[in-house]
Amino acid sequence: MSVKKFTDSDKKEDVEKALEKRPCLVLFYMVGCPHCEANKPAWDELKKEHPDKEFVEVEAEATPDDEGVSGFPTMKHKKEDGSEKVTTGKKSSAKEIADDLELGLEDKKKGSSRRRRALRRTHRGRNRKLRYSTLRNNISLRKEFIRSRSFA
Repeated sequence: MSVKKFTDSDKKEDVEKALEKRPCLVLFYMVGCPHCEANKPAWDELKKEHPDKEFVEVEAEATPDDEGVSGFPTMKHKKEDGSEKVTTGKKSSAKEIADDLELGLEDKKKGSSRRRRALRRTHRGRNRKLRYSTLRNNISLRKEFIRSRSFA
């Protein structure tokens, strides 16, 4: 496990060079930020769980503009294929960070079970919407029928 830490006193070129290396996990943090400080134990636990990964910690002042960081803490998983998975905000555990950054999914097949779960969710939602709209239509039809009968 290698961990590189960059602060505002480090050169921008060194930071950018470290961020170009893939695969790596990057933490952008701000000194004194309560959410960043709350994330620190979970981040340290994640480092212990994944000793084979490259970790980079970048302080807010050393963050390059082209990284697109808008809030702190921001965590990125820069994958070998050039894609990035980003998560922001306070995380309570290393497992939550790993799930958000999709760590460990490189070895597994992503397609089948994820696709099935997504389909199940959409069907459930669609059925719920159908039931609600049918119920709503029935109520409005009943009210309309009652109104038409009262004036006749």
